[in-house]
Amino acid sequence: MKEQGSHYPYVMLIATTVMAMIIIGGLSSFSILYKELLDFYNTRAGDTAIISSLCIFLNFAIGSFRLVMIVGGFLGFLGLFLSAFVSQMELWILTYGVISGLGFGLVYSPCFTVINFYFERRRALAIGTVLLGTGIGSVVFPFVFQSLIAYYGLRGAVLVISALTLNICVCAALIRQPKELSHRKTSLHQKTNSEDESQEMKNKTNHDEKKQTCFNCHVCKPKRPLFHFSLLRIPSFLIYSIGFMCSIFAYFSNFVLIPGHARVQGMDSEDIAVFLSVVGGMMVLARPAVGILADSNLIHKRNIIGAFVAVGGILSIILPWMPGFFPLIIYSVSVGIFPGSFFMFIPLLLLEITTLDNLPQAQGLMNLCIALPVGISQPAAGWLRDLTGNWCWSFRVSGAVSLLAGVCFVLEPAFRPKKCLKENQTVSSESAQLENL
Repeated sequence: MKEQGSHYPYVMLIATTVMAMIIIGGLSSFSILYKELLDFYNTRAGDTAIISSLCIFLNFAIGSFRLVMIVGGFLGFLGLFLSAFVSQMELWILTYGVISGLGFGLVYSPCFTVINFYFERRRALAIGTVLLGTGIGSVVFPFVFQSLIAYYGLRGAVLVISALTLNICVCAALIRQPKELSHRKTSLHQKTNSEDESQEMKNKTNHDEKKQTCFNCHVCKPKRPLFHFSLLRIPSFLIYSIGFMCSIFAYFSNFVLIPGHARVQGMDSEDIAVFLSVVGGMMVLARPAVGILADSNLIHKRNIIGAFVAVGGILSIILPWMPGFFPLIIYSVSVGIFPGSFFMFIPLLLLEITTLDNLPQAQGLMNLCIALPVGISQPAAGWLRDLTGNWCWSFRVSGAVSLLAGVCFVLEPAFRPKKCLKENQTVSSESAQLENL
């Protein structure tokens, strides 16, 4: 289904944007809770970072539409609700890290997958709009979290946040199953019925036997796989996977690095909330513009994201040599503009090596690949800090990984067969000509 001729896809676009805003806004704002948890439970930086890292890991490791998203919204609420009553920090790993992480994982990935089926010509802009919601959440939620903690304390704030998470269920109820995915089931059902009727007409004496045979064939019909592991044999997919794995490692480590580095320099929670809001604010401003740039085909999408993550990596490496409030503000701006833009390029680059019908499986496999670095990014930054006594090496390692991502994206054509490269260039040229008509 395309965006022309129907306005309901825009309703779904709004719904997915709100869901993405709640999930990513909450996850990115965990840095506010992170500081409070360090003080409240008096724990180590690396161990405390496991909580949000595990939640984000599960957010990308699983994903599926509608009823599953409603269940995911409820699990997100349940995990936060239970977190308000635990007496030990380790239990947060189970309640928030596992339960809420499972719930968010059932919601977040489908938010982006379903939009690809309803928008074609403006696909990058539509994805940028959903990511715009994550930016708005990243701007608003840090101040919301900070205000709730100031008025209600840590536990009271978590209870209010859990109630806010229930709005995901309302938005998920607006999601419709794409026709491209439901069409196969309908066609298979009709085909099976036709075969039954034809068999009955041809051979009435074997009616029961034939009917049972057709039923067995229907039951044994192979289902669509959850992942297309055959993509792992494609060099481009492997290179993109490495690039996105490095990008997401560097990006999510910032939500421990920024508050940790600020805390060491004597800055309070209000300053940290400002930094996180600046990250979200720049995502709000940058992502739609990046989406328009990607749709324009002036620069290849892989070169755009390659340059962005490389710039982010360079700034991460040099930040430790510039302490103070304003360098952190400038760094937060760069995180929102450069590394923060890579999410929208995941489905766009995947569609270069797979078809739209296979995108959910390809997206699922990619999410499975990037889940591992998400799971270790924040604890690794915390453990490096515990080992070295400062955040300098954590910033430098994050920057080096981001630079590696940029190299992977830019050099991807070198790993692609020449014949495939020429065909893709021809298809891209023809698509650009059709869009301009």
